[in-house]
Amino acid sequence: MKNGTLYAKRVKRVFAKLKSEHGVPDTPEPSDPIDQLIIGLLSVDAAGPRAVRATTALKGAMVDINEVRVSTSAEISAAIGSSVPNSMVRADAVRRALNAVYRKEHAVTLDHLHKAGRRDAKHYLESLDGVDTCAAASVLLWSLGGHAIPVDRRTYEALRSDDLVDPSASIAEVQAFLERNISATDAKAFCLLMQKFSPAKGQRSVSAASGKSASARTPKRKSAERSPAAAKSPKVVRKSATKRGKRTTSH
Repeated sequence: MKNGTLYAKRVKRVFAKLKSEHGVPDTPEPSDPIDQLIIGLLSVDAAGPRAVRATTALKGAMVDINEVRVSTSAEISAAIGSSVPNSMVRADAVRRALNAVYRKEHAVTLDHLHKAGRRDAKHYLESLDGVDTCAAASVLLWSLGGHAIPVDRRTYEALRSDDLVDPSASIAEVQAFLERNISATDAKAFCLLMQKFSPAKGQRSVSAASGKSASARTPKRKSAERSPAAAKSPKVVRKSATKRGKRTTSH
């Protein structure tokens, strides 16, 4: 990502500020990979807690995970409720992903990934139909204990709005950038604290951390932009001075 060194410093300052304000959060126990896959797919457009609640509602409405797999996108959408934006699109991604797992494993399970290396697990997850980088990273981080930082759209837009990442970078590029600059030890805490982050807070924190105010970043107005009156004032003064000079000479 362009200007990666600059943006890395800004992200780390915000992370430090969030830890100072909220403390280091407790991290949950590893989740079931299939459950986490669904949470990851739903959290693309919804905050993590909402995705968790929607997943719980979905499982409560179905007999088991296999019934979810064979359900229609409309049925899955109705089960997860309105708390997840674009619920029909997200439901279709869930259905496709679960069927992709079934075609590979002849069962709806990802338990075999516990024995796979991070790179192999990442490649497997991202190869599944309907699974994007955010959902794959969600499983890697919260179920498999791998070094990953899932970036949902809310986090992505917040980072861009607060000038913490290059505005032209894609979600996948931002995710890769964060994984390079946030350690495996800090990854879970970073993701949990980012749920508390908002652009408004971030703008204040970045300005304070960098020692620059908003006005300091405002470019100076060019001399050509001065008002006509201000532009003429020096000529008026010189003309007056000339007149005074002539009067003095006559005396």
